Amino acid sequence: MCSQPFLRDVRQIGPDKERDVSGVCSACGAILFARLRYGVEKPTPERLNSELGAVFERHVSEKHPFEGKPGSDSLSSPLPQDEVSRLESLHSFGILGTSNEQGFDDMLRLATLTCSMPIGKIGFVDQERVWLKSKIGFEFDEIPRERSFSAHAILRSDILVVSDALSDPMFANNLLVTDVGVRCFAGMPLITSSQQAIGTVCVMDRVPHLVTAEQMDSLRLIARRIVNDLETRAIVAAQSQHKGLHIESPHHRTVTILIVEDNADLRELLQRALERHGFSVHSAADSAEALRWSEQEEGNIEILISDIVMPGLNGLELAKQIRAARAETKFLFMTGFGDQFPEVREYGANVLEKPFLPLDLVRKVKDMLNQEESPTGTG
Repeated sequence: MCSQPFLRDVRQIGPDKERDVSGVCSACGAILFARLRYGVEKPTPERLNSELGAVFERHVSEKHPFEGKPGSDSLSSPLPQDEVSRLESLHSFGILGTSNEQGFDDMLRLATLTCSMPIGKIGFVDQERVWLKSKIGFEFDEIPRERSFSAHAILRSDILVVSDALSDPMFANNLLVTDVGVRCFAGMPLITSSQQAIGTVCVMDRVPHLVTAEQMDSLRLIARRIVNDLETRAIVAAQSQHKGLHIESPHHRTVTILIVEDNADLRELLQRALERHGFSVHSAADSAEALRWSEQEEGNIEILISDIVMPGLNGLELAKQIRAARAETKFLFMTGFGDQFPEVREYGANVLEKPFLPLDLVRKVKDMLNQEESPTGTG
């Protein structure tokens, strides 16, 4: 049942604050105005509030006639046409009620970093709830389906973007809006290979704004990877009762890696992913710190993983200096601007285009180590 709309943020406004007042409808975010006419009576706060209350009552009767009444579902999302088979598909993965997993947490962390939003969730839409496998920025373990963004997002084949939830009556009563203060939302449905939307990966902010095409591409990529990992896990579980996201065994020997990235959150995320696979990892925020690590390790760094665009020396310039001291060092560059650095082509396959997932980096490093002759850029 939807809550009864109420008037909030009431204030006297304008050049003549004694006679002008405004307020905001809690249900849809509409801004309402009232003005006490000159010559009617002496303005008082009570009289102004009475005028605004009358405007608000007319607004509610016209825009929200059923809200707050028993049995009202005027803002509820419709069910997908394939709801029965969709729920069967969701339950077949056995994901509901499982414990936290670093793989999901890492993918959500990457989504919030890439989209520059502080709040995020990976949620699966059950019959009456959205159960959260991973979350950032709030503490709920589940959200009522009728008060969720995800219930609407799974009706789509692509990203749902809500630039300002308070101004949209469809989402103004959402639990994350009323209790967390979410204003901006972007969510990509998790669509299985059988075309069932079982959940969403979402990023959110407390201020309204637009979502860029690059950020939407990142959400699509992450959603595909989540579904791929779920389906891979289901296949492996059916064959060998294997639990958890598929993780390859660590490399057979200790390999020392230096990762250079000026974004601290992304640097930590990638370092953790590599360390979980048995690598010894040093990290640096810029080229100066990277050179200090290189000198300290005295040639023990086997792979340099570096962003290209950084303060001071860029990644390519840094690689040239390290290569001069140790020619056998392997290089892997992370960039979203490869076309602006034609020199990067000489490193061939040892380039990761942003955005990518932590497991993409791990696999790339393992591929480099498994190559019989890894390119070092010399020639």
